[in-house]
Amino acid sequence: MKKITRLFGLSLTFFFLLGACETLELDLTENPNALSPSQADATFFLNAIQVDFAYWVHYIGDRGGELTRINYMNGRTYRNVYDPSDWDHIWRTAYRTIFEDIRLMNNLASESGLTYHIGMGKVIQAYMLLTLVDFFGDVPYSEALQGAEGNLNPVADSGSTVYQAAIDLLNSAITDFNSGGPVPNDFYYGGNGSKWIKAANSIKKKALLNLGDFSGYNAITDYISDPADDFQFSWGSNPATPDTRHPWYGWGRGGGTEYNSGGANYSSTGGGEYMSNWLMFKMLNGYGAIKDPRMVYYFYRQVDATPGFDSAANEEVLECGLPGYFVPQQLRNDDTPFCAPTNSVSEAANGYWGRDHGNDNGIPPDGFLRTLRGVYPAGGTFDDESYEGQVDGDGLGGAGITPIMLSSWMHFMNAEVEVNTGGNAKAETLAGLTDALNKTDDLGGPDLDPADIESYINAFSSEWDAQTSQEDRLDLWATEFFIALTGNGIDAYNSYRRNGYPRDLQPNIEPDPGSFPVSMFYPSNYTSNNSNATQKSDLSVRVFWNSNGATNLK
Repeated sequence: MKKITRLFGLSLTFFFLLGACETLELDLTENPNALSPSQADATFFLNAIQVDFAYWVHYIGDRGGELTRINYMNGRTYRNVYDPSDWDHIWRTAYRTIFEDIRLMNNLASESGLTYHIGMGKVIQAYMLLTLVDFFGDVPYSEALQGAEGNLNPVADSGSTVYQAAIDLLNSAITDFNSGGPVPNDFYYGGNGSKWIKAANSIKKKALLNLGDFSGYNAITDYISDPADDFQFSWGSNPATPDTRHPWYGWGRGGGTEYNSGGANYSSTGGGEYMSNWLMFKMLNGYGAIKDPRMVYYFYRQVDATPGFDSAANEEVLECGLPGYFVPQQLRNDDTPFCAPTNSVSEAANGYWGRDHGNDNGIPPDGFLRTLRGVYPAGGTFDDESYEGQVDGDGLGGAGITPIMLSSWMHFMNAEVEVNTGGNAKAETLAGLTDALNKTDDLGGPDLDPADIESYINAFSSEWDAQTSQEDRLDLWATEFFIALTGNGIDAYNSYRRNGYPRDLQPNIEPDPGSFPVSMFYPSNYTSNNSNATQKSDLSVRVFWNSNGATNLK
């Protein structure tokens, strides 16, 4: 199962490409330390594009994970958590940095016949355009991306127009990869054009799924269906100059400030992020007496007990378990709160120490008590039940991955199509679950015991067969899909808006958090600086493909 190959090293090349990413931002009139476009090389641009893209996917995927309880969300009301200014850096990185670097790279690459460079840029740009529409709706495209001399107030194209433009880019990229040409430093597939074609087709399939074009979806057969073809970025373990670690491990470039991301999990003061109580509860509870074997890879417990449940309550560090903390919507069916993950074998919380969805209370001195990100996908520490405080450098040192499109996700998407076309959703769901389980130990830790994988799959299969309604089976499907999406919640956010499953997501700790955001406010730097931009009045404006999507989201 350990098939991960490091696609970039901790070399001077990587140092320069990070520098290029920062110095090519177009809000700088002149930077004497930067390469000008006339001095630049197409490969330098592509190096910067690849790394910037990985950061961008991570941070916007982090937001999607918050909305779907894969990650913890800090804030009582959706309106305050997702303020327009919170999206400024994501918007600026897309339009001023990555898209502009792609434009400049294409000018150089086309002169030299570097079709592989151009194809990679098209796949990256298409993925980002689709994601911008998914989160914001109508966005600039046809009047944007024209350089410093272009239109400074581009109008927004309809979401459907941008979607079609992205699909056209993916089709064109496939042509580029089939054309051959010199291969650059490829941090994703190591110069394998056939894998890039699978990635392009997979991104196109997910776009068609949002569009409800099931026949077009099924017509694409050359896509990521095997973990060997997974589209992902592999991080390093270097802590500085440059920091190449997974953003969840250390602060990462821009982490916690420009992107408003969660804090470092591994630092001199312990953990700086909370885990989602809902996710830990679902994985610990599993099916029957079988808990999810991925837990020891996903999470690392620094302590062996949760105050108030399997040890004495300590109100200095954890409010869960104290009288008066609970509100009705935070109690599960067994009257146990979400903040005390339990399973059917034992009522002990076992040291899983996270936070409830929307909890914005103050931060107590619990850095060496809270549960941390583990080996997968953040490159942290495998949970061997040693229950020791972790600091920077422990575990894999941040050598994790940011997943962009995985075979397991494609199988779960296939299952959704099967539901809508009368096919066998169970078979594809089991295929997705199998790939997700097998992938978990690829980064580090001992190999997952095949018997544990088989037991969990069998338990899930039995649970599926025991359901008497399609809705209950879809709850199971969506829960496993979301667990597999840990590390990038973009497609979880899309799926939840399309389908409304799983229905048992943990409610917000605030009784009235406002309506669930079916799209985001436009970034403030867009609406403030573009005379043709108009801000939304609230978060109830649906993106074009979601006009008939699920209601009663929470």
